[in-house]
Parts: sequence; structure tokens; C-alpha cells
Amino acid sequence: MTQVKIDGLYFDILISSDLIIDKVNYLYNILFERYHNQWPLCLVVLNGAFVFAEQLFIDSPLSIQIDHLKVHSYEGLRSKEKISIDYLPYDLIKNRDVLLIEDIVDSGLTLNFLKKELKKHGAKTIECVTLLFKPNKYKFSQVPEYIGFSIGDEFVVGYGMDFNQKGRELKHIYKNINT
Repeated sequence: MTQVKIDGLYFDILISSDLIIDKVNYLYNILFERYHNQWPLCLVVLNGAFVFAEQLFIDSPLSIQIDHLKVHSYEGLRSKEKISIDYLPYDLIKNRDVLLIEDIVDSGLTLNFLKKELKKHGAKTIECVTLLFKPNKYKFSQVPEYIGFSIGDEFVVGYGMDFNQKGRELKHIYKNINT
């Protein structure tokens, strides 16, 4: 399926599932080299990064502590420019190294907010691995440490990312062609 329709908008494939899996395996190998047997607490930013995180660790022979946090900053196609925390495991982060697992980093507002929040509550170090990165929209000097794909300003769905809570189940990443 090369095109999908969600809530009246059309989306074309931007990144195939084969390319995604290859990139996720590449990222895991980089993280494995970086952390060896000293893995940080891995915090999956829900809901979107769940699929990415699952694939990232699916074949790992290591015991890695994984938890999640939930924030939201989007309504439809637009960022609200305000971050709200739905859940963050504050009891786990004190004096810990943390690896944030993101599906997409665009403006960086969520990532910057989370790094400040985690530091404020005692995290020793914070790094981020993201499947997608939008360098043209990013507003901060420190970019994510581990980046899968850099993309343009497209609005994307699939592989865990949604439009109005729809499209997360798509195995490819699709870009909106209406805008």
C-alpha cells in the first residue's frame, strides 16, 4: 500500500519498513557499543516511540531496564507549543543515567522540556535516541545524540506515530501530501 487516507488526508510512503528495520538495528549496535553492559534507564516517550523501542530491543540479549513516560504536545497536525506530563516515573530517575527513546524530534520543545524535568529530579546524565529528526525545525543547540533519519518538515504517520490517534499501526512511515 503506497498511499493511505486518514481523516480525509492522504499520505504517501516516506520510509519503507525494510529501511526502518535496518536503521533501528544500526542504532541498537551504536547503543550497544556505547553502553556495553552499563545500560542507562531507558525511558520510552509514549505513545509514539513504543513501536520504535520494541524493535530497538527485540533481539537484545541484555537485561535493560525500560520504563515509559507520557507527555503530549500535539493536536491534529500542529504542536500546541506547551508540554503536558501525563506520567513520568520520578522514583526511578534519581542518580541514574537516562536514555530517552523518541519517535520524532522536530522543534525540540518536548526533548528540551524532558531533559530539564529529568535533571531537576536527579538524573545524572540524559541522552536521546530518536528515529526521526527534523533539523530545519529544531530550535536548540544540542541535537539528539543518536538519530535514525533526518527528514524535512513533512507531517508523518505510521510506525507508532499518529494523526488524531490513527495510523500508528502502519508498518511504513508515511508523509502527508495535502500540505
